[in-house]
Amino acid sequence: EKEGHDRTTITLPGVQLQLVQQVVAANKNTVVVLINGGPLAIEWIKENVPAVVEALYPGEMGGDAIANILFGKVSPSGRLPYTIYPADFIQRSFFDMSLRDNGGCTYRYYTGTPLWTFGDGMSYTTFNYSWSRPSQIEGRRFHTMRLGRGDDVIDYTVTVKNTGSVASDEVVLGFLIGKLPNTPQKELFDFGRVHLEPGESATVHLSMPPEVLSSVGKDGLQEIQAREYEIRVGDLRSRFILEGESFKIFDLPNIKKRHDKRGRF
Repeated sequence: EKEGHDRTTITLPGVQLQLVQQVVAANKNTVVVLINGGPLAIEWIKENVPAVVEALYPGEMGGDAIANILFGKVSPSGRLPYTIYPADFIQRSFFDMSLRDNGGCTYRYYTGTPLWTFGDGMSYTTFNYSWSRPSQIEGRRFHTMRLGRGDDVIDYTVTVKNTGSVASDEVVLGFLIGKLPNTPQKELFDFGRVHLEPGESATVHLSMPPEVLSSVGKDGLQEIQAREYEIRVGDLRSRFILEGESFKIFDLPNIKKRHDKRGRF
């Protein structure tokens, strides 16, 4: 696995899986640490090993960082930067650049059951999320033109409380949930990171760029549509409504009018 050398599978190479199976057979209290540059399909490990640490390529101090997590000196708080697919995902043709076709790909369009999805991550403690201003959240209305011009801002303030017994960072992710054909199933619109001692609370402010609400048609027109939208932050959900005419953000130039009979621009 390196630049200029594609993998033919997304499973563990060589006898790595057999090694894990032998170790688990000897001691079920095993933690698998993955050091890799891309997602690995590890179905057997997920079903049979108590814990997995995704270390990616952790760099020169990676050993210390991994040891601090394994021995409980630091609580893990990272989030997966990609979706981890099952092994049969490679049946999809990678010459097909469409994110939507043939079952889709990335967390935005994949319709199968992933092993883990973009944004997944665990901690040695637990957190509770709540809206900081509940009465001002549900059913808000915005105008497409004011939003597209930047006159209005869609934002959310979330209170996060560490309800466990271990100090830890928490990464709060805000997702826009798609409900229309050819739109992403969900899309990250903002995130924030806080460090909380046991019992401590903090507020995280999330705002949504207008471009996240836009979609691009086959004609190349990128615009914000007036309709109902839904967002998710942790286990919290809320909806808002955009009213007015569709607001154009970007339009492709008319290439046909810009070249001569020989095809020159």
